[in-house]
Formats: sequence, structure tokens, C-alpha cells
Amino acid sequence: MWQKLNNLYLGLAVGVILPAILYFVFVHPRMNYLSALDGYYHKIILTMLPLFLTRCIFPNALIFFLLVWQNMLDAAKGILISTAVLTGSLVILNFVL
Repeated sequence: MWQKLNNLYLGLAVGVILPAILYFVFVHPRMNYLSALDGYYHKIILTMLPLFLTRCIFPNALIFFLLVWQNMLDAAKGILISTAVLTGSLVILNFVL
């Protein structure tokens, strides 16, 4: 059964969806007070985005090592690619901001 989950596209999906789920569970409920600060909302989001991306890279790395340990290398490759894309976007954001 586990071999059906050993898929590159499933690894990519998990690597992208996991940070989105973490955002809606941990970050979004704390940002409800920002709606009153309409003028500063985008500036606050842009300053918090690099911090959020760094927090999302760690769970992806844990899932990557668990998949390698279970010998599900194709799914681990998908997690690695999505983590590399997140890290690249973090580097670009740090140079832009």
C-alpha cells in the first residue's frame, strides 16, 4: 500500500500543501487584528513572509527524512524539490526586501 504513495507528484503536493496548512493553523488566526490596519497590512505581510517561509522549510525537511528512511525515494524527491523552491523564494525575498 505504501508503494502507491511513492510518487513524485504526491511529494510535490505535500511539500506545497503542508506550508499552507501550517499557515492557516498557526499564523492566520493571529493576524485577525491586522484588518484594522489596512494601510500597513501589506507591509506587515511582506515582513512576516520570510519568517513564515523559514518555519515551513523545517517540517518539509522532517517529512523528507522520514520518507528517505521508509525508502520512498520518489515522494522524498518531490518534497526536496518543493523545499528547494521555498528556499529559493526565501532567498529572493531577502534580496528584494
